[in-house]
Amino acid sequence: MSMWTRYFGKDPKELFLAYSPHEFNWRVVSWNYDLMNPDQRLWVIEAHNGEKISIEWSKHKHEDVKFFKGPELIRKRRIPPTDYELRVLMNLALHSTIKFSLEENKEFMVTAVSGATTLDMQNEARALLWIQTSFGTLIRALDSFAGDPSLILTAAFFSGLEPDTGDRVLRLVAMNLDIFYYLKADYSLQIAIFDDKGQGHGTSKTPTFQQIIKVTKPQFYDEMVKLVHRLAVVGEVK
Repeated sequence: MSMWTRYFGKDPKELFLAYSPHEFNWRVVSWNYDLMNPDQRLWVIEAHNGEKISIEWSKHKHEDVKFFKGPELIRKRRIPPTDYELRVLMNLALHSTIKFSLEENKEFMVTAVSGATTLDMQNEARALLWIQTSFGTLIRALDSFAGDPSLILTAAFFSGLEPDTGDRVLRLVAMNLDIFYYLKADYSLQIAIFDDKGQGHGTSKTPTFQQIIKVTKPQFYDEMVKLVHRLAVVGEVK
């Protein structure tokens, strides 16, 4: 039975409360990603586990929330300006999805990789400096969105088992960067970052940065956690 089948036609609050990211192995949170109307603002949560469910919160002439099971619209609600409870529930769903997606990888990050060498550590130390600088620049750019409501945040966060490939991955698309953290079967962390500056997302085919991390996985993961946390705060429904 679908998670939402028994809630069909119910109040949106019940649909929000029925949602749990733990039940799914692939999760997506996006902000104004692939907008068809540039005047619209759109927050989307997708979760997959054989079937797909999604929550869409949109602002244009009106503010609406929609719940889908696959392509089927289960529930739609117009949001009055004074309804803060549903905004709180949407933000809770956004944060819980991201929080679970990050926390489920903690054990992987502290599991040792066999065959790691001193040279690996030296190479990783240099790579970590690059990551810290690049992610720090991105965090500062995200801070500008918090202070300027006229700016349009465009970003997407993907996590879990990628449906088409089965790869275990964390992916973040924000500003011009497309960041992939692949969690490999040998417990190494493979990082690839593409820079689509001045182009559309997915345009660049050659990574600007790529590295296999064996020794210092927790440090690299901490940089991703800080970046995604800042995105989640800036990207809340206001």
